[in-house]
Amino acid sequence: MASAHPPHDQVEHISSIQEERFLEQWYDDADESHFWMKWRTKALLSLMRRTPFSPRNRLATLDVGGGTGVIRDYLEKTTSWTVDLTDLDIRALRRVKPGRGRILFYDILEKREEFKASYDLILLCDVLEHIDSRPSFLQALAWHLKPGGSLLINVPALPCLYSRYDEAAGHVLRFSPTQLENDLRQGGFAVQRIAYWGLTLIPLLILRKTVLSLTSQNRSPDEIIRSGFRPSPWAHAILRGLMRVETSFRVLQPFGISLIAWARKKESI
Repeated sequence: MASAHPPHDQVEHISSIQEERFLEQWYDDADESHFWMKWRTKALLSLMRRTPFSPRNRLATLDVGGGTGVIRDYLEKTTSWTVDLTDLDIRALRRVKPGRGRILFYDILEKREEFKASYDLILLCDVLEHIDSRPSFLQALAWHLKPGGSLLINVPALPCLYSRYDEAAGHVLRFSPTQLENDLRQGGFAVQRIAYWGLTLIPLLILRKTVLSLTSQNRSPDEIIRSGFRPSPWAHAILRGLMRVETSFRVLQPFGISLIAWARKKESI
C-alpha cells in the first residue's frame, strides 16, 4: 500500500504545476514490495558496486522523475547521501516520505540558477524513454552536475519488445546499447559502464506483447497498464523467485529487458 502523504508544504513548488498525466493507481502498485521495483533496485546497486561511489561519502544526489521515492528512500536508509527528489506529477510527490533531501516540483529544463552544478550524482530511472528531445534533456541534467559528476540511468531495452504496453505507458522507444550510448554522448556524457538486466523476464515480455496485440484494441491505456504491471499473488511470488535466482549470479548478462548505465559529465559541459 502507498505510504501516508506528507504535508503539502514539504513539496517545494519551483516550477508551475502542469497537467497531471500519470495513472494514480500505478503509484499504489509500484511500491517497494513490487518484484520489478526490487529487481531494478538490485540492478542499480550491482552497478554502483562497480563505481567509485561510497555509501559513506556525503554525496549530493538528485533523483529526477523519482515518483513516490522508492529508490530515494532506500538510498537514504543505506548511505550517507542526501537525495533530493524531483518529479512533474504533484500527486506522486505528495506521497514521498520526508527525508534528508528536498522534495521538488521542478522541471529540470528550466535550469534554475540555484541548482547549477549542485549535484555529485543524478539518478534517472525509467524516464528517458518518455522524452522526444533526449540530447537536450540530458544536457539539462549535465548542467545540474558538478564538474566530473555522474549519471546513473535505467531504461527499457530490446526494441523488438516494444508493444502496446509501451505505447500505453508513453514510451517513445526501447533502447539498444548503441542508442543509449549515442544519446548520452550527444547529451554531454561519457559512458563508463553499460549492462543489461532482467534476462529471465524476456519470455514474459514476449508473451505480454503477443497477448496485447490480440486483445488490447478496445482497452484503455489505463487498463493496459494495470493488467501489465499488476501480477496475481502467485505470479508475483514466482517472479520474485526468478529475481532472487538471477541476481544471485553477479555476471554480465548478454541480454535483458532493461539497460542500466553509469556515465560521467564531460569536462567541456
